[in-house]
Amino acid sequence: MASFDVSVTAVDYADWPVLAKLSALGVQAHMGYLFGLANQLLLAALALGLLCVITWGYRMWWQRRPTRIDRRAPVGPPPARGAWRRLRLPLLVAGVVVTAAIGWALPTFGVTLAAFLVLDAIAGLIRRRRTPPAPTSPAPAGA
Repeated sequence: MASFDVSVTAVDYADWPVLAKLSALGVQAHMGYLFGLANQLLLAALALGLLCVITWGYRMWWQRRPTRIDRRAPVGPPPARGAWRRLRLPLLVAGVVVTAAIGWALPTFGVTLAAFLVLDAIAGLIRRRRTPPAPTSPAPAGA
């Protein structure tokens, strides 16, 4: 039978690399261990805020849903497709850069956002192909 030499070494926190220290602090903050009750209350408030934002988002969609064409939406009509094209170029570029940076820093958000954008583009193409072109006005008489 073969014997294995297993040695155990201890590494002090001071010897950890900076990213390992930041990761450990992030896990402790996320779990609510970092600052005790204050951290746990902050996390509870954050969770409650997220639940409210999600609930209000679905409520706003329900009030503006496409089936309500016959009724006036209390929060106004939804923005038209392609409304982002009316933004000024510097503002649009800044928004794309910030969104790309957040997507890179938070990969789950970035992948989900990219998937949403692809599906939205496909839905727009399908809707554009299904919608007949608008009729053009006839030339004025005597022209």
